Amino acid sequence: MTSAVVRHAGIGAVVFGLLISTLLLPAAAHAQTSPQAASAQKPSPDIPTASTDARELANQVNNPAAPVTILQFRDVFLPDVAGTSGGTNAFEIQPVLPLGPFPALPIVQIMKVTLPFNSLPHPVGVSGVGDLQVFDLVTIKQSWGRWGFGPALVFPTASVEALGQGKWQAGPAVALIYTGVKNLAVGAVWQNPFSYAGDSDRAGVNNLIITPTLTYTLEKGWFAGLSDFNWTFDWNDDGAATLLLGLQVGRIFVLGKQDVSLSFEVGGAAARPSTSPAPGWILGVEFTPIFKGHIK
Repeated sequence: MTSAVVRHAGIGAVVFGLLISTLLLPAAAHAQTSPQAASAQKPSPDIPTASTDARELANQVNNPAAPVTILQFRDVFLPDVAGTSGGTNAFEIQPVLPLGPFPALPIVQIMKVTLPFNSLPHPVGVSGVGDLQVFDLVTIKQSWGRWGFGPALVFPTASVEALGQGKWQAGPAVALIYTGVKNLAVGAVWQNPFSYAGDSDRAGVNNLIITPTLTYTLEKGWFAGLSDFNWTFDWNDDGAATLLLGLQVGRIFVLGKQDVSLSFEVGGAAARPSTSPAPGWILGVEFTPIFKGHIK
């Protein structure tokens, strides 16, 4: 078991390291470009630039199907969960990297990686790395907004058994975001990874995960809407639903010379399986540096 955990954690670390390195390539390439070449480059019309106002940048960042490069740091805290003696905390690093279009492949992909670091209170009382999650969407721009499709993958990288599902998982992912009303984004990302390999002593996994989007942006980069908490339906338990609902408020601003997004979330469980511990409040904070380029 120990060797399997180390191997899986190593795979996750390599994947995450490669993605972070790729995320930094635009900045490195820009630093090596001559002023003459830089002046000749034209930014993609889909990517916010230095001349774009904060409201438009907020529109891009809060659209999960928009090709904008970000590195999100998110912390979700459940201060009061029935049956436990303390708070549950999940810290996530989520790089989002648009890829393309390329001459041989004239499409735009959006790759999002989630690496969680979880802490569970007593009676479990463990902390460590959770399972690495990845989805890679081909996105298609329409007059009304964007939609996309691709694979959703989960790698069993958890450092402690209680922090992961112990299964290799794969399945479809679909995004549908309507932006036909100015400064409003409405839609969702659907993922349904299911297990195909892994620890034979662990239960199989087949979950539909919906991440809703409902955000309205205001002047000076302010935005408000529905929180990013997931809705989960467990097909191995007759579709038992865990619905987390909340509100999110945030703002785009400049920190030094870096555009960043800072937001806060608060909510609770609107529905949950009878066998699942009930969280009282759910509190979240997101800090997201925003980058102006992507790999083309």
